[in-house]
Amino acid sequence: MPCSVNSGVKPIRIAVAGGNYAGLYAIQELYASLLAKSTKESPSERPPVEITLIDRRDGFVHYIGITRGQTEPLTFGAELWVPYATVPWLQHAQIRVIQATVLKITQNTVELATNGEGNTVEFDYVIITLGESRFAPVGVASSTKAEFIKELAESHGRIQAAQSVVVVGGGAVGIEMAADIKSDFPDKQVTLIHSRALPIPGPFKDEFRRSVVDILQRDIGVDVVLGERVVRQTPESADMRYSDWGAAFGPEVVQSVSHDSKIDLELSSGRHIQADYVIRCVGTDRKHRVLSIKGDVFGSRGIRVRDTMQIDGEYSGGHMFACGDICARDEVKLAGVAMYGGYIAGRNVARLVLGLDSSRLEAAIKYPSKLLLLMGKKQWAFQMDDEIWDRERTRQHVHEDMGLAACVDRLALQRDPEFSDLSID
Repeated sequence: MPCSVNSGVKPIRIAVAGGNYAGLYAIQELYASLLAKSTKESPSERPPVEITLIDRRDGFVHYIGITRGQTEPLTFGAELWVPYATVPWLQHAQIRVIQATVLKITQNTVELATNGEGNTVEFDYVIITLGESRFAPVGVASSTKAEFIKELAESHGRIQAAQSVVVVGGGAVGIEMAADIKSDFPDKQVTLIHSRALPIPGPFKDEFRRSVVDILQRDIGVDVVLGERVVRQTPESADMRYSDWGAAFGPEVVQSVSHDSKIDLELSSGRHIQADYVIRCVGTDRKHRVLSIKGDVFGSRGIRVRDTMQIDGEYSGGHMFACGDICARDEVKLAGVAMYGGYIAGRNVARLVLGLDSSRLEAAIKYPSKLLLLMGKKQWAFQMDDEIWDRERTRQHVHEDMGLAACVDRLALQRDPEFSDLSID
């Protein structure tokens, strides 16, 4: 058992609020720098620490595969959830995992809701990685793997029972949702509706956008309706009445689907479309309102941070960090970007804990703008910066498991991270 338990020295308390790509990568770096075995020194030579992971769920969810998880729940979807209890190094005596919803974060505490009761975690350092929320079922309402598998099966059953499906929203998630449904259920009528002239928001070329539309229509058979807004849906889905943006209990617990009766969609042109199943892939939310500290720390897209991932504002001290989708950094929100932010934040907190020169904190570089769209199992499109890659060149980045094994490996979910000596950086 590490010395922090027996030495009587008060441990340095590090809280990571939120798991998944950013949070788990941050804790991996904390473990590698502060807890992993080293041939150079014994654990007693490092400051005693207590690392706390706080997550509403009891495991990692590979969000990249969530659309296909709904069309293939047993053969693919069940593998998307990795329980924290199965991750070897998270069982370390100086790491604890609390399954709870984060209600509020102050300069020194994380306030939680656990089983309906309040609880508080005090910290010396905090890394906020609460991410970005989407409406269910694309956003994950489940808190356990068993619930997750059940909800995937329910979504699959509703899709299977429908003759006609409409997906509203032509962002990456909506495109992949429509493509996965049509690819796995080719006899169904699948329609994608997007309000703008071309799909895919963000810094991408119209040529790339048009190529995606061509693939959806010509190669997969999705009916794509562009430049039309849904002005009325009868009956409405629950997400259409949602208003509590930025709150602790986010949209992932609110359903964005309508089913069980013929649904009528009135478009801005006056056209009507009927469907048996409608899923709305629109609207995302960052739980920024849980952060309660002095100063202007919010940008238009989340929490403002420096390149060191320290929260940027008027509050006292540099002990608060944030990374991943909750940040206001000007970059496309991707799993890889979130993991990189967790890498920077985790290493910089470890540097401060070890008493290394704070002027040598690592600064994040800007991640290149890129987007890989996986449209079913046989079609894909990729833009990296200003370059659109051809099909064969893109193939090297396409994995049948939608990157699950690669993310499990990068996050060290099946192995112990190796020791990282920050003193020689």
